[in-house]
Amino acid sequence: MLVYLRYLLAAPFLLTAVVGVPTGYKVLSSYLYRREVRDGTFDWAGEFRDSFTQIAVLWPTALAVVLFTVFWWMTTAWPKIALVPSVPALFGGLIYGLLDGWEHAAAGAAAPVVAFGLAWIAARIVVRPVSGSVRRSAVEVAVGLRGGGRLRIQSRRLLLDRLPAPLHPMSPVGRVALRFDRIRGVEAGVVRTPAQWRLANTSELTITPGPVLRIIGCGQEWLLPVDDADGTARIVSERSRVRATPDPRPPLDSGRWFHAKLLWGLAGQEPPVRNTQKVNHGNRWAALLISALTTPMALYSAYRLFTDGWSYLVGVLVFGVIAWVATHVWFRQGIVYKLTEENPVSPSVDDPDPRRIPVTGWSPQPVTLGQMSDS
Repeated sequence: MLVYLRYLLAAPFLLTAVVGVPTGYKVLSSYLYRREVRDGTFDWAGEFRDSFTQIAVLWPTALAVVLFTVFWWMTTAWPKIALVPSVPALFGGLIYGLLDGWEHAAAGAAAPVVAFGLAWIAARIVVRPVSGSVRRSAVEVAVGLRGGGRLRIQSRRLLLDRLPAPLHPMSPVGRVALRFDRIRGVEAGVVRTPAQWRLANTSELTITPGPVLRIIGCGQEWLLPVDDADGTARIVSERSRVRATPDPRPPLDSGRWFHAKLLWGLAGQEPPVRNTQKVNHGNRWAALLISALTTPMALYSAYRLFTDGWSYLVGVLVFGVIAWVATHVWFRQGIVYKLTEENPVSPSVDDPDPRRIPVTGWSPQPVTLGQMSDS
């Protein structure tokens, strides 16, 4: 099935998750309140229309729509984005539940669960089963690793996340990535004995006996325990052939290499004490949260500026400046972290020899890039 048809099938689930769930909660909350005070006949249609003018519904829904528009290809993020309009419903339900009864709390608690589930179903519709059109498209395909971790096959690169904590406490990134244009080899093989495999960011994977995917490029070598190594190799190979585009790196004297150079210095070092904590990128995500909170305030102040007077200009300026600074910090740090993830090894380092046996018990099954079937 063509990818755009999958999006059409998934659209009702996304629309219900982003618009229907918060609106439905608002209507249900009004109904429960009217029933408790015995306030005459309830106008379902009128309440449904009025709910769209509520700030608690309008702004989070608008933000979620913008996020879905930007991250239309990142299916792993869809369930999280769908939570944005449902979080106010959750807090509102808990507050009303303390005052007016458990029905409000139950409705509020159900909202994010339903929204998350609907968005997850929408993502599955778009991605599974993995057909030829999906392999060649920009849609993100996520593959779980045995024992933990995840391989995300994205539009222009491969990304490993949910990895064990880096062994070295100085490692600046908890993820590693590999762009398609820098992949030099893909092999689907088998490992017959347990082994440990250390990635360039010092995270260590436990390789259990079974199918394994080997990927070499950009000085990195990945050995990934995936159950469907052949199928995953097929996706990586075909998407690499179709979607690889050159991405020039900045000069090595650029300040963007600060974290990457710190990571290169850890190569071959054994940490004095093994780290057990996840990498903390809290500053970057705190900036995103501040931006998400202040941007709607700035927009609302701009709206009131034209309807209620110039006094709201103060809100436009204050919230606008804070939103701009927070967004700038988030964006700039994102560039630095992405460069580090994609270059955890110095560009001067040669690619590992694909003829070398990576671990004891390894048996390769070569997959040649660009030779996959289109079926």
